[in-house]
Amino acid sequence: MNFMSRGSRALVTALVSFAGATASYPAHALHAAPARGTTTAPPPLMDAPTAKLDPLDPLDQASPSRGQGAGDSLLPGAQMLPLDVVMRHARDNAMRVRVARSRLQIGDAAIAGAKPLMVDNPQLYVGAGARWNQLGTNFELQSTLNQPFEFGGERGLRIKAGRRYRELLDKELAQIQWETYAQVHYAYNMALLARARAQTAERTATFSARLLDVASRRAQAGEISNLRVRVATGELAQARQNKLNADLEYRLACIHLTEMAGWPPPQLVAPAGVLEPPVRVRDAADLIARVQQEHPALKAREAAVGLGQARTVSAQRDRLPEPQLGVYLGREWEPGATINASKIALVMFTLPIPLWKRNQAARAQTRAELTVAEQELEATRYTLALSARRAVDSVNTAAERVRTYSVEVVPRFVENLNLLQRAFELGEVDILEVFVARENFLRIQNEALDAYRAYYDAVYTLESMLGSPIQTIVAG
Repeated sequence: MNFMSRGSRALVTALVSFAGATASYPAHALHAAPARGTTTAPPPLMDAPTAKLDPLDPLDQASPSRGQGAGDSLLPGAQMLPLDVVMRHARDNAMRVRVARSRLQIGDAAIAGAKPLMVDNPQLYVGAGARWNQLGTNFELQSTLNQPFEFGGERGLRIKAGRRYRELLDKELAQIQWETYAQVHYAYNMALLARARAQTAERTATFSARLLDVASRRAQAGEISNLRVRVATGELAQARQNKLNADLEYRLACIHLTEMAGWPPPQLVAPAGVLEPPVRVRDAADLIARVQQEHPALKAREAAVGLGQARTVSAQRDRLPEPQLGVYLGREWEPGATINASKIALVMFTLPIPLWKRNQAARAQTRAELTVAEQELEATRYTLALSARRAVDSVNTAAERVRTYSVEVVPRFVENLNLLQRAFELGEVDILEVFVARENFLRIQNEALDAYRAYYDAVYTLESMLGSPIQTIVAG
């Protein structure tokens, strides 16, 4: 029996060419009995969903619970959590956030280190000995107490520099918290996407298993050769390999999400819900204005410039000499003297002459650091402003790609696999044609998921640059 007829080829071609259009037809029309009608319809690969489907979801996930069930089977023991719960935990417990928060203590230490009233401790000198001449020997005692001090306001400038450093660490913490938000959001979306690929691989493996069962029954009935059964067996083995790899990718994505969120081991986190629908964002001019006002990286760079200015002023003031104020007390008694010992008290003032050392190294270092901080600020502004239009275009183009695939091109994957299975059962197409058509459907399905990946990549770039969730600039 020749199943490679021109009519069968036309049937498969029509299924592939009009895959997108089939999505809008009702399920009962797709599963209507063919004209031949002499064979009882086999059970479908899997029931077509009866709930209203999201046209933006290439896997036709009708509700979050469907996604959660799949996640439970792919990663047993994982805790299914929505995005907002994961975000709240990551904001305070992600490893980078915890490290950045601990660095605040360095800023507190810088302030505490600048608060002592005097630049150095007082110095006490005590000398005891003997004075002698030809008339005899007498005991001598002398002591000096000196206190270095500053007179140019250096202490206040050091405290100000310490506070500027603490502000910089605060801004860097805010920047890291935002970067953590963008990273966790991206990891969450990647886990959802990996689960979608795993579900596609699972459905493909189930379809291949059903085809092998049908081919075996038809070979036993003498309708096809055993070669077709071997082809189906090989396709099933390949589908199972793809499913194992997709399941592994999903588990690795969940482990990465758990790591980014700082979730305590050994508990793993899995995403709940479905793929986020794409959104369009406003024009770049509005985005640039917002970025230059609110971006955490700009705030951190501005704080770094403020710190550099404070340290430069402090280093300039530290070039002044540090005088010493002290007292001298002594007891002198000349041997052979007819009077008692003499008592001596002096007030002493010492002023170093800043002839060679004027804090040149620190002054040059702080000026260089200030120049670097200013250039980093300008570079950050330039990069953010230049990247704004590119990021907006990337997000909007990727969103349009997802809509095109999901609404206009992507078929109802399960429904079309059911149609292929039905046609093979009825002998309308050969099994080779079935696998060719399945590969076309699977290719389009994977292209749709790749479009989602491109969209999530663009969203991550935009959110990292924007400094706030993408929903804040969604076009009306």
